[in-house]
Amino acid sequence: MDSPVVRRRRLGNPLSWRMADRCYAIALLLTVTTFLIGTAQAFGGWPFLPPESNATDVIGFNVMAVLAWATLAFVARASRASEGDGIVLAIATVVLYAITLAAFTLFTGPFGAPGWIGFLGGAVIGYVVFPRWVSLGGTFIYVTLVIVGAVAIAEGVFDGTLLGPAARTVRVDTDAIVRGAVSTLLMSGLTFVIIMWIIDRWRDREARFERLATTDPLTGVANRRLLFDVSRRELARSRRYGTPTSLIIIDLDHFKSINDRFGHLVGDRALSHAAEVLGEAIRDADMISRYGGEEFGILLPMTDLDGAYEVAERCRTRLAERPFQANGDNVTITASLGVASTIKEGDVDELLRRADDALLRAKALGRNRTERA
Repeated sequence: MDSPVVRRRRLGNPLSWRMADRCYAIALLLTVTTFLIGTAQAFGGWPFLPPESNATDVIGFNVMAVLAWATLAFVARASRASEGDGIVLAIATVVLYAITLAAFTLFTGPFGAPGWIGFLGGAVIGYVVFPRWVSLGGTFIYVTLVIVGAVAIAEGVFDGTLLGPAARTVRVDTDAIVRGAVSTLLMSGLTFVIIMWIIDRWRDREARFERLATTDPLTGVANRRLLFDVSRRELARSRRYGTPTSLIIIDLDHFKSINDRFGHLVGDRALSHAAEVLGEAIRDADMISRYGGEEFGILLPMTDLDGAYEVAERCRTRLAERPFQANGDNVTITASLGVASTIKEGDVDELLRRADDALLRAKALGRNRTERA
């Protein structure tokens, strides 16, 4: 019952996908698109390309484009199990799109509607799903290739019969190329700037709402909802690739006595202090969340039970070694920890139950200790 939930989330909100998933989806879409364009041309043409163009050259380019996009899709799919940020894949996707679209623009006539519609659409999508500098870099590559290619054809460097009538019309007039380029770039650039401004405002609002919905307001760490969502994704990935995922549940020992002795404001400071210490003790790939009350949860992707136990012991030790000031007194906080790792076909509820059982055992054995499930 767990996998369908994960699948709906991934399909419903592409902005929550990992970079490799985004690149894989785009590469798969462009593989199919370039294949359909090449197939249509092979069987008598397609809506954009003028019939007097050299079909052999167009089909040859389409074959190369299909192979390039299919290769990128294969690499992106294989990379979904890794922990990298996927920035290399993002760059490869944007650069390949810029090259493919530039060729499409030249084949259909430079500065004509089809290519520049593809440019604006791709720029907007790229600006949303990829880092800004990657999208802007792809824009620069595309514009440069189109202008250089069109001017080269106008000067006779390349065979103008590869292009439609729009290119052959301006072949004898390089100034027309420049005028067309400037006017088109000005209009496209202005449109792109307006779209970027709108997208920035939208992304800021979405990020603000996302933070409110997934962050604990007191400690600043993830909340229980985000812990469950990320745990479902990681467990689905564990089942898909056979990698372990572990969970640590932490309960601060005798926390009620801090509230009773110093008051709830100091208790809130103690929770924030504990979250800070625990956050410093875990790895970059791990995620800490406030599970509820004085309990915290730490999700450890691609980590087995032994590795999770080491992280848990480091958290417990550092927390005990870092007292915090409360009304002039040094208050030491200790914690009991339960550690569990994924088992075959286990879901999030099962993982949480096993970690919670280990936590209860740690408390029953005297507290300030770590127990494994």
